[in-house]
Amino acid sequence: MTVVVDTNVLIELFLPSSNAEAVACWWIADADWRLPRLWVCEFRHIHLKYLRAGLLNLDQALLHLRDAEERFLPQTSNIGSADVLQLAHAHGCSSYDAEFVLLAKQLECPLLTFDRKLLELFPDVAVKPES
Repeated sequence: MTVVVDTNVLIELFLPSSNAEAVACWWIADADWRLPRLWVCEFRHIHLKYLRAGLLNLDQALLHLRDAEERFLPQTSNIGSADVLQLAHAHGCSSYDAEFVLLAKQLECPLLTFDRKLLELFPDVAVKPES
């Protein structure tokens, strides 16, 4: 089954936390993960935070970025700006979040996320990986 994956879920494959086991179960069950192009910028930003905090070194961060781009750029989609702004405005979410929601709606599949606001605003598509 295809799923759209929020960056806060994707990162668990590379920088695991207490959520890593649930995310790994989804990955093992079905690796057809789709993402909007925004994930690349968010993924880089998270790695920059880890670098600045001394939790990763530059070589590790670059390795994660290379690996993620090799795996997920082929599964990456562009989302139309007008649709993003309309959804974000109508529901009071960020334009960033709207990209993930719209992609899930377009593909008619779930959106895996840990984002509480998305889970509340879009219960028709947003699910926690523990579900």
